[in-house]
Amino acid sequence: MVGTVAGVAAGFVAGVTMKYTYDTYITEQQVHKKLQFIPRRVFKRGPVPATVMSVYPDQQTFSHNLKSPIWIEFDAPIDSSTVTKDTVIIKSSVSGKPVGGFLDAGTRMLMFRPYEDYPVEKGGAKISITLIGTDIGLGAITDAKAVPLDGDKDGKAGGNFEYMFNIMK
Repeated sequence: MVGTVAGVAAGFVAGVTMKYTYDTYITEQQVHKKLQFIPRRVFKRGPVPATVMSVYPDQQTFSHNLKSPIWIEFDAPIDSSTVTKDTVIIKSSVSGKPVGGFLDAGTRMLMFRPYEDYPVEKGGAKISITLIGTDIGLGAITDAKAVPLDGDKDGKAGGNFEYMFNIMK
């Protein structure tokens, strides 16, 4: 009987303490109103689009091999069927036309190897890579969940990835 009375008394004291704490800190300081201003989007998590992690060759001068392959690594699996000559555009500063080549895409890697040497002048050329992440009618590179590439790395799906490196003869 003494144990039961002690348990009831302890429960009563705990209840009174909790009520006092609620009245003092929550109601009087209006903490509950401050909590309503936390934006709900902070807690929502949508699909995270794939982005480019790395590119080879890096942006340093690349010399002697005018047929060098380009390797692009993604941070998430991509849909390799969306990697086409319309969504991967390689150009030389010497020529306005896209460079023709062989495209091979795995789940996280993309490789481009030109059919012929990159067009260069005596001093070399700038080779530009554009990966289309915004559907402009010819498609866009998407991840395995059909979410477009986040090319501009703003955290939202869409945007083209652009990269440039130098090549010397």
